[in-house]
Amino acid sequence: MTGPPAVGRRRTLRGRLTTLTVVVAAVPVVLLLVAGNLLLRSAAERDADARARNLALAAMAAVDDDGRPRPSRVRGDRALAGRVWVFVDGAAAVRGPGDADVQEAARRVAATGGVLDVPGRVRLHALAVPGVRPPTTVVGRHPLTQRALVTDVVLVGSVGLGLLLLAGVAAATWAIAGRALRPVGAMARAAGGWSERDPDARFPTTGAGDELAALARAVNDLLDRMAASLRDSRRLAADLSHELRTPLARIVAELELLAHRERSPQERRDAHAVIARAADEMERIVGSLMAAARSEAAPGRGRGDLREVLEHVRAGWEGTLGARHVRLTVEPVAPGMAVGAAPELVERILSPVLDNAARFARSSVVVTAGRDDRRVWIVVADDGPGVPDAERDAIFVPGRRAPGDDGTRHDGAGLGLALARRLARGAGGDVVCEPAPGPGARMRVTLPA
Repeated sequence: MTGPPAVGRRRTLRGRLTTLTVVVAAVPVVLLLVAGNLLLRSAAERDADARARNLALAAMAAVDDDGRPRPSRVRGDRALAGRVWVFVDGAAAVRGPGDADVQEAARRVAATGGVLDVPGRVRLHALAVPGVRPPTTVVGRHPLTQRALVTDVVLVGSVGLGLLLLAGVAAATWAIAGRALRPVGAMARAAGGWSERDPDARFPTTGAGDELAALARAVNDLLDRMAASLRDSRRLAADLSHELRTPLARIVAELELLAHRERSPQERRDAHAVIARAADEMERIVGSLMAAARSEAAPGRGRGDLREVLEHVRAGWEGTLGARHVRLTVEPVAPGMAVGAAPELVERILSPVLDNAARFARSSVVVTAGRDDRRVWIVVADDGPGVPDAERDAIFVPGRRAPGDDGTRHDGAGLGLALARRLARGAGGDVVCEPAPGPGARMRVTLPA
């Protein structure tokens, strides 16, 4: 992630927010414009029709006189002259102003009655005068040019006002969105620089309770998980390198001796045995480290019967540690006691703990197990010299040997207990060294039930 692309994305989002806001605001603006102009045109039409009808009614009152038409009265009325037509028995006794199209329209509406428009020019309204012989019809007129001018001006003005309103909404949204997204751009630029200069830097989340603070917390959590994953990968590589160095060096040394020096058949068999044990140790180390990595990646998976696991551990004791002449005692476990981890993982956790107990025990190692609330616990106790209180946590540090171990007790790199604790914690449990009530050391392994 770098600065300029982040800014580009911020601008794109800013433009999209502005466009969306303008579109949303344009819908009611357009609806209001259309509805307002339609209402105005309808009102203007009703007004024109009312005015034309009023002229026709006024002309009707002037024409009617004892049942006989009096067109001369209309011609003499200054309010009506030049604004109405009077048709007596189909013939125009009084003519209103207008060209041939208007005159023809007045004749047609007088014959049919009702309302007729000469588009964009005049509206004509015809009324038959009742009780007059011969039949008489009056036609009132009202010009439409003024109405059209008003409606056109209103239409243009309302459209212009709507456009100005939308432009104002766009400008305000652009400014507000830019101000709101400015911290996001700063966060993107800062995060891009952290990958090169300060991988442990995080966004501040104090003093804010809005969405940006929630985003900062979420990004911080993501960065923490990524950093933890990177640290785990590096630690796995370092552990593999550190732990495999000793058995690999032993294999190389034996192979060089076999290649450059004549050895007796017994010495060759002994060298082969050393190589085989070193290879087995490497396989065990790799398996334990990979199990640790899998348990940390997918904690809490699997289920096993603790009684069966301990029986399997007891069966394998003689093949691995019997040569040390240490007796292993496994106290009876209640049947059906389940542990919330795969049996293979439980064995990998117990194996280094038992190895450590066997190295320091004088004659016996005792394993007891039980359940407490939602936890299963396994205690491994030996009758060796024990662990001082100040060293109970230090013995779990990778590469740290137990007190009193000068390197003659075993040839490992001191990762056994560290791996056991790492595996247990990855499965949701732990491995601790407890104060022993008597001589010897006491290790407690806890796992989910």
